[in-house]
Amino acid sequence: MKNIFATVVCLFSAIPLLAQPSYTGGTGQIGYNLSSYGRVRVGTFPFTSSGREIDRISFIAAQSSDMVFDYNNDADSTSYMAQVISIAGVDTASESMADNEYSGTPPKILVKTAVLAWNDQKYIIVRFRVIADTANLGSLYYGAVVVPRIDGIYGGESVKYNSDKKTTVLSRDGTASFWGIKLLSTATFGVSIKDWDEYSPDPDNDEATDSTRELMTKFSGFDKDLVAGSDGSIISINAGKSGFSQVGDSVTIYYAVAYGKTENEMFSAMDAASAKYSAITSVRQNFTSLPENYSLKQNYPNPFNPETQIAFSIPVASNVSLKIFDALGREVETLVNKTLEAGNYSAPFSASHLSSGMYFYTLQAGSFRETKKMILTK
Repeated sequence: MKNIFATVVCLFSAIPLLAQPSYTGGTGQIGYNLSSYGRVRVGTFPFTSSGREIDRISFIAAQSSDMVFDYNNDADSTSYMAQVISIAGVDTASESMADNEYSGTPPKILVKTAVLAWNDQKYIIVRFRVIADTANLGSLYYGAVVVPRIDGIYGGESVKYNSDKKTTVLSRDGTASFWGIKLLSTATFGVSIKDWDEYSPDPDNDEATDSTRELMTKFSGFDKDLVAGSDGSIISINAGKSGFSQVGDSVTIYYAVAYGKTENEMFSAMDAASAKYSAITSVRQNFTSLPENYSLKQNYPNPFNPETQIAFSIPVASNVSLKIFDALGREVETLVNKTLEAGNYSAPFSASHLSSGMYFYTLQAGSFRETKKMILTK
């Protein structure tokens, strides 16, 4: 179906002196803008910069107290600027890639930021894919930074973490505008909530030190509720840490952003976003007759760009591993690593973060092991 809710525009970023492409889209209920530096702004539809209610959602990674990747201080655009991409099961999607070249300080990573949207829904999904751009990068703590602007105003907003819904809730007394952000791809490691005046020594600028950002990103608890002062608040929703040893090692995390005129309406939209995330990322069982043998099918389509499906069959309940490797035999992604009941399955694979070339996928189930090759063409 032709999408009527998306347009490509050029906007000025707060960082560069020159205009850079950005992508403005939406669902018909909420709208967003994705910059080529990886900043996502969100508001009601149609999106306008003046009407944004989430000033930014952006990726953050901390390696040490003086080596932190942050949107405002480190992210620079690359040749892969904000553009439309195609993802199976998603009505519209856009993506951009940034690196650390604005500051030139470690950690040396690439960050692909994508926004996934579905028509007439009150949610979007933001996907961050962090890719090691140097060998022996080591461990990174990472997550998403959120700066609220509820009802188009900085300051005075309420911020709380709802442990039952696993959702950070943004609202303002007296307004019918509730926003939620939820980490979908893993259990929430921690949520750090700071008043802006506590976060930054210069309230008019994002002047916090790397050590402050590192402490927020490594925080493994859940801060108490906050009513922000006149300069607003900043939140770090943390996903934990991973080790990166080789160039190309990657981790992907997903967040949902949901909206409602009441808190319950927002939570209903968040539940729908969680269900949609499971539908587009999880291995799915095809309910046909049970297979008699183990088998691994050729991915379809093949060649592909950048989405494909990998089908396989297991005749008895088994511990199943399905992994992707590059031409040098390095593991680039694990699609399945769990016990599955007997049946026929298909697993989606997105290679938007990989370069063109030959890749291999290996199924290990019980004593069965098989490998096939596939071709990514961009």
